[in-house]
Amino acid sequence: MRHAWQIARRSVQMLRAVLLAAWVFLSSSFRSGRPTADSGLRALGRAIVAACGSLGATFIKVGQIASTRADLLPRPLVDELTRLQDQVPAFPFGEVRRIIETELHHPLEELFDEFDEAPLAAASVAQVHSARLRATGERVAIKVRRPEILEKVRLDRSILLFIARALERLVPSMRLISFEDAMRNFCAAVEEQIHLVGEADNNRRFTQAFADDPDIHFPKLYPAYCSDALLTMELIEGVRESELEGAGIDPLRIARAGLRCVCRMIFLHGFVHADLHPGNMRFHAPGQVILFDLGLVGSLIEEDRLSLAELMFAFATGDGVTVARLFHDNAPYKATADYAAYEREIVELVTSLHRRGLGKLQVTLEIGRIFDILRRHHIRARSHMTMVNLALMTAEGLGKRLAPQLSLTDEALPYLAEALGIAPSSIHAATQATA
Repeated sequence: MRHAWQIARRSVQMLRAVLLAAWVFLSSSFRSGRPTADSGLRALGRAIVAACGSLGATFIKVGQIASTRADLLPRPLVDELTRLQDQVPAFPFGEVRRIIETELHHPLEELFDEFDEAPLAAASVAQVHSARLRATGERVAIKVRRPEILEKVRLDRSILLFIARALERLVPSMRLISFEDAMRNFCAAVEEQIHLVGEADNNRRFTQAFADDPDIHFPKLYPAYCSDALLTMELIEGVRESELEGAGIDPLRIARAGLRCVCRMIFLHGFVHADLHPGNMRFHAPGQVILFDLGLVGSLIEEDRLSLAELMFAFATGDGVTVARLFHDNAPYKATADYAAYEREIVELVTSLHRRGLGKLQVTLEIGRIFDILRRHHIRARSHMTMVNLALMTAEGLGKRLAPQLSLTDEALPYLAEALGIAPSSIHAATQATA
């Protein structure tokens, strides 16, 4: 009975959010002047952003994850969804104290000499406070999960899946993108992020994978102060990208480190930071990259990892036929009416890119153009493709801003060679032959 009442109350809140979204959609449509497909999608995106913002944590996070799915959603809609910020009002310090003392079984004052009541950051899943450990005197950052978020996420999941099933029945085009499956995956990603013990495991795995690279660092954990609702790690006050000038940091070195890090994750480890953006990176002199917020990761099975390496190699060597085949053969859903026309579009795109020269390309932008072709021909890319593209986009964007002379393709070649068991000299010669 209580659960039914909670669903009813939350459904009313959702109805209000839908009405708000409808108003935003109509007002945005009127302001845009003559309607076009793109302006309609942008208006829809603004409406979804307004609705997610009014409904809180689960919906903000689902909207953010949806904004990463360029393989499923049209680009104008994705562009609007990226406006969803991961900032929500902080919850009271009294709740922070209660959660920490419940999880660690000691009064706050016995655990910490200092504890800053004002959070360093507040996000949809948790907020972060700085403190000083009483036992060692070390400065730490404590990530505290929002109270009652587990129950809220599960409740919202039930309602969202009901809505997705209804939409698939009412709107046939929703079945093309498997809207219910997509929503189920979005909700699963949100649930994954609210269990901080999982983030701690990810931290340990990344730390071990990059132990041999002095330029890649992940925050040290303090296991005695961690639980499913708490994550205590070293407080790292590194430099943001906007603060690099005059900080004694070599831009070329950190650009190369970022590209190297992402290529190793994708092509060698099959374990990828899926929430990479500038806010989750800091830098130390002379060229160290520190990565935060490891709750959302993508895991690639061996077949997917090798297929991605083969795809990138085909792209780098101008083999459009293989690019088209790999996307088509690995698609979980395809309803291509004319494969020859689809292949022709991919080949023309890849060939035109090579005429321009790989060094001048923004690879992730061109992958986005491939996604557009896939949608037109009713081919749905594997979900990990978007996650991989986002990771590459972050690394390539960092490289373009800090060291424009770097090429993602060139930097990726050693890792493609290692993944595919090809001699680096051979793979370099293959790319040069098509440049």
